[in-house]
Amino acid sequence: MELILKKNLQHQTEPIEKLGSIFINGVYKPRKSIENPIIDINTPYLHQAIKNFQAELPSSLQGTGQNNKSYLNIDIKMETGTGKTYVYTKSIYELNKLYGFKKFIIVVPSLAIKAGTENFIKNQNNINHFKNVCQYNGEIKLQTIEGSKRKKGAKNYMPGGIREFVTSSSAQKNTIEVLLVNMQHLRESKTGILVRDDYDSHIEGFYKPIDAIAATRPIVIIDEPHRFNRDNVTFKFIEEQIKPQMIVRFGATFPEKFIGKGKNRVEVKDYQNLIHDLNIHKSFEQNLIKGVAKEHVESPNQKEEIFKILALKKGEYVKFQKTTLNEKISRLKLLRS
Repeated sequence: MELILKKNLQHQTEPIEKLGSIFINGVYKPRKSIENPIIDINTPYLHQAIKNFQAELPSSLQGTGQNNKSYLNIDIKMETGTGKTYVYTKSIYELNKLYGFKKFIIVVPSLAIKAGTENFIKNQNNINHFKNVCQYNGEIKLQTIEGSKRKKGAKNYMPGGIREFVTSSSAQKNTIEVLLVNMQHLRESKTGILVRDDYDSHIEGFYKPIDAIAATRPIVIIDEPHRFNRDNVTFKFIEEQIKPQMIVRFGATFPEKFIGKGKNRVEVKDYQNLIHDLNIHKSFEQNLIKGVAKEHVESPNQKEEIFKILALKKGEYVKFQKTTLNEKISRLKLLRS
């Protein structure tokens, strides 16, 4: 069965157009051939564009700023099932077409999502869709970061995929380099493929792959942002080791954070520069997702019943224990007497 992608669905086109338009007056030519074009994150035009998009959002979701960071953070909220993978893949093509960005890193939380993303980007029907239907000249070269074991006595060569990602020149106009990595690789480790420095060769003078990757001024796309709290080691690794120019977070849910102190301390969603909010209510109203029907079943003996979960295994089974309210009260009386 062949999956046919549709072009110009409004709920998918809007976030892509918003993301592409905020840089109109803030992108400059790279200084080195291996670098992305340079984003001026301090230009007032950029922050005004973000404010313009936020004008249609509830006040609780508004607010621009960098939090004293050296990169630009953009958030795009999309409910599960509305085409998030399609949107961030097409965003890569669009940013390449408009501004010449060609070094992207997609960060995912699990191997399952990693496999799904890889299959989507490499699927030939999808490649044809972006090339022939959407008319993009760029071609994504996907490099997937995998774990590897070094054989005793063998030479420890720098991973070829990382070398291709880093050394690809801005002169290669139609090539878009994309690294796909799961969060387990984004942390300090003596044997970590990205952080070890005992390779027998270098890339552009760097013996540590993560240093070479950082030198390209990449754009990082984070899938499932609620799994990447700003305080956890993975997010800090992205900030401090990858050193991206921009992080774009695509997700249905976002991490929580606390603001205020003492009695005024409240928990809120950690949005930063949110420019698009396709939430569950909008998705349902636009018939993008199905509703959930629920039915209450009356107890045959008309007694109030209590269900307790004893054990469960995700996707396979759940074991319940059922008691009536009267039975529970009787047991409590026996224990106390």
